[in-house]
Amino acid sequence: MFCTVSLIFIQPVQSNLIMQIDSQPTEQEIETIEQPTQQKVNLTLADAVNLALQNNRTIKNSYLQRIIDRQELAVAEDVFVPNFIPELFFGFNQRLERDTQELSLSGNLEVKTPIGGTLEITSESLDEGIGINNLDFRVTFDQPLLRGFGTEINRVPIEVARLEEGVNIFALKSTLIDTITDTIETYLSLLQAQEQVKIQELALNNAKRQLEIIQVLIDAGRRAPIELVQSKTDVANREVRVLEAQNRLAQARLDIIDILDIEKNLQLVATDIEDGVESITLDRDKLTQLAFANNPEYLQSLKELQIAKFNLLLAENEKRWDLDLQVSYGLTTRRDIDDNQTDVRAGIRVSREFGNLSLEQSVERSQVNLEQTNNSLNEARESLKIELNNRIRDVKFNSQQIELAKNARELSEQQLENEQEKLRLGVRGVRLIDVLRFENDLVQAKNRELNAMIDYLNALTRLEQTLGITLDRWNIKINET
Repeated sequence: MFCTVSLIFIQPVQSNLIMQIDSQPTEQEIETIEQPTQQKVNLTLADAVNLALQNNRTIKNSYLQRIIDRQELAVAEDVFVPNFIPELFFGFNQRLERDTQELSLSGNLEVKTPIGGTLEITSESLDEGIGINNLDFRVTFDQPLLRGFGTEINRVPIEVARLEEGVNIFALKSTLIDTITDTIETYLSLLQAQEQVKIQELALNNAKRQLEIIQVLIDAGRRAPIELVQSKTDVANREVRVLEAQNRLAQARLDIIDILDIEKNLQLVATDIEDGVESITLDRDKLTQLAFANNPEYLQSLKELQIAKFNLLLAENEKRWDLDLQVSYGLTTRRDIDDNQTDVRAGIRVSREFGNLSLEQSVERSQVNLEQTNNSLNEARESLKIELNNRIRDVKFNSQQIELAKNARELSEQQLENEQEKLRLGVRGVRLIDVLRFENDLVQAKNRELNAMIDYLNALTRLEQTLGITLDRWNIKINET
């Protein structure tokens, strides 16, 4: 089933009742205030999903968090982009022999190479306004040869940031899937409550007609007046059950309004599911592969394992010796001096920190974290298999329940019709209490059939949630960029 693009635009109900301060409200006005008129709105399942995705605050917060997540990824991927800092200075110098103005222009360019080296270029030009123009230029290159050397270790922050971005996207997908699943189940509860009201109201109408039949038979002298009490009792009980069903319907409407976060004074009416229910081939092996490829929580565990491996690589890199190659070239020129001054340097710097136990501790912590993450992944894998088996079993069970409940309801209808006809014809041996019992059996059979259908739809919804294909079913795409 696919999510339609059309939306419901809901206008809040405005009360036209204007109360005068110095007048007493009538009883009708008081009732109107305490029970405001509710606007009836038909709601399809697609409309409910659309509204939930638009209005749910958890989803809104998740999308706001995506702004920060994308910025953090951009910062991590910017590590090899050159950084340039220009600076302009204008000043006034007062000396004993003269006053001079100074104009200084400098720039600093720093580039980090993929193998860990750092290239820095600095330049400064000074004009003192009396014909003296100084220039200082220097190029410095620092290349690690042990700790921090190589493209693999220097790309770790980028790879970790991308993995964390993937984790964040899967978390967003999980939030969307959970919200859609909750919305579908709440919508089906509303549909179930509506149908239960219809079942109880139909049973009440049948009980009232049965009361009329009994009254006619009593007037004709074919039934004892005492049977009228049984029939009236049945009508009273049916009225109580109708009231209970209406109360459950009111609660179901509040539940769907809460999850959609819309106007409270709306009488939402769940309509039929527009596109019906798409069947899923219950091939356990294929569904297992599908779950491993799409379940957001399991995919998060995979990326978290990769992050743990990179963190261990970083910790081990920090234990290495500092062995750096340093090369620099400097040029200084002055207008009042003919000779340029150059400065060329090269050297190897070696250093090692001793006695710092935190370095070894960091490696051990990363190793333990990697093992724990791997254990969590294995547990997530097994839990996903068990959950998937339960979901498949629930779908099969509820599918069988629908057929059994349908057959039971049809037999109950036939049995009740036969007994009612016998009672109408005045057949001896037919008791009113038996007819009432058959009526109760029919109501229960209808409710069982309804519950079986709702349970089947919920089972399919939860199976799609476990498989991680809910967004695909509703044709919902996430703009990851």
